[in-house]
Amino acid sequence: MNRLYAFFEGKLIGVLTQDEENIYSFEYDQNWNGFDLSLAMPVSQKKFGNKITLSFFENLLPEGEVKKSIELHQKIKGTFEFLDHFGHDLAGAIIVTDDLTYIHSIDPKDNLKVEMAKIYNVIEEKGSVVEAISDMNPGYLSLAGAQDKFPAIYKEGHFYLPKKGGATTHIIKTPIVRSGVTDSVFNEFFCMSLAKKVGLNVPNIFILHGKSPLYVIERYDRVESDNLVLRIHQQDFCQALGLGSNQKYESKNGPSFKDCYDLLLNEISPSERFNSVTQILDWLCFNILIGNNDSHAKNISILFKEGKLILAPFYDLLSTEIYPKLSKDFSFFIGDRKEGNKIGKNKFNQLEEDLGIKQNALIDRMLNVQEKVLGHKKELMDSINEDFGNIKILKRIDDFILNRIKSLSKQGIK
Repeated sequence: MNRLYAFFEGKLIGVLTQDEENIYSFEYDQNWNGFDLSLAMPVSQKKFGNKITLSFFENLLPEGEVKKSIELHQKIKGTFEFLDHFGHDLAGAIIVTDDLTYIHSIDPKDNLKVEMAKIYNVIEEKGSVVEAISDMNPGYLSLAGAQDKFPAIYKEGHFYLPKKGGATTHIIKTPIVRSGVTDSVFNEFFCMSLAKKVGLNVPNIFILHGKSPLYVIERYDRVESDNLVLRIHQQDFCQALGLGSNQKYESKNGPSFKDCYDLLLNEISPSERFNSVTQILDWLCFNILIGNNDSHAKNISILFKEGKLILAPFYDLLSTEIYPKLSKDFSFFIGDRKEGNKIGKNKFNQLEEDLGIKQNALIDRMLNVQEKVLGHKKELMDSINEDFGNIKILKRIDDFILNRIKSLSKQGIK
């Protein structure tokens, strides 16, 4: 029987086990009286079997080719070995280690400066940045998702990797290297900046423009206090609903938008509820407008902050549909349609009925988001072009947004 231990600020949360048949389980420690790891794993239930256990822990790992590349480079395989190797700075608040006597240390003197020249060389050679980071400081690259990125501490213009269980403050994304995908850094920077103008809650972001542009986002699951970085617990909606990362899309037996909406209605702290459901409706509308077909259930999260469950700031907002080789299907069904250019008034009304909100309420939100997008996008594009030169991808996103608005209008959303 293999065991790993989950800690929060030096306190034992519980034990993750893997038996000889590769079956996982998790049991809370009898002295743990803090937060639930996820809504699907309440402390009151104490012990959980394979499916629910993996729904939390497997969702902490990278996905797809990024995960395969790391496993090959580090000669590891599977959720258990990955967490054993890279469990020191996961999404949210926990640390996973094989050491039951683990001592929590967050001394900033232990930080290691990132060798940015190596990072830029790897990008230029179209290699794996996470492999380069793991060579610099083993144990600090386990970020969920399918993109090449790494966590670090950003301080006074430099990036650092913490040692001995310290927490990171920012996530650095490199340009996506995939056939047909260009300028992903500027795409995401523009879409996230536009989302903020529209009124969506998003973290602070910036572009580090060195030999290659890097997209840098401040971690919302971290807070700085007295020169120390502290962790805030989070769970994405797949974790909250007890689903694996392979079920993040509705079309692959994943959560519907109604499932996500109802989760907020039922679980978010009452004082946060109205703002949260308004935010997620606007998030849905914004993603339809920009053609973000990666706006799935793993790209929405809940934070446990100051004793309350709250909707986390939004992240991973970029226009995917502008790239010809990426999917044209939206992440959720709107009514019974998932093709963005076939969504209109009838489908919005159908979703409104499913959500239990008044007729045309979602259409009103869409028109409100449209108005704000049209009011802010040109100024934002001009500002980015002035700072970084003529960024061609912005014109493609602008054209897409205008065409999507025309499509919605032709189908009754006007």
